[in-house]
Amino acid sequence: MDNQQFKTAGSEDIDPKFIKRLKELGGTKLVSELIQMYLVRGSQLMETIAQGMAAKDLDSIQNAAHSLISSAGNLGGQRVSNLSATLEGAAIDGKTDIISVVSPELFSAQKSFQEYLKEALEQL
Repeated sequence: MDNQQFKTAGSEDIDPKFIKRLKELGGTKLVSELIQMYLVRGSQLMETIAQGMAAKDLDSIQNAAHSLISSAGNLGGQRVSNLSATLEGAAIDGKTDIISVVSPELFSAQKSFQEYLKEALEQL
């Protein structure tokens, strides 16, 4: 898998080397399973964040963001991971103003990352 192969608009915050390394370590089947799990779980976590924002439930936001940090990071989603860390910190500190600013960026980054992962899955 070529590192340039999945470069799309907004993907400069996605590191394709992570999937390449996972494929070298565990093969295509492992990478496929990890991507499929993330596509489902990542969507669920984003839904939890959206619901947490609507309910002003900072614990839900914090927990979902925390889960996204490593989940996205392990597949090369640096921007999703970094924004999730910022969101988690804002939820811990009760900084709803930061949550309001960061969450739309996270939703956008997540959408781009999921598109990238779907494309990567098709190329396996």
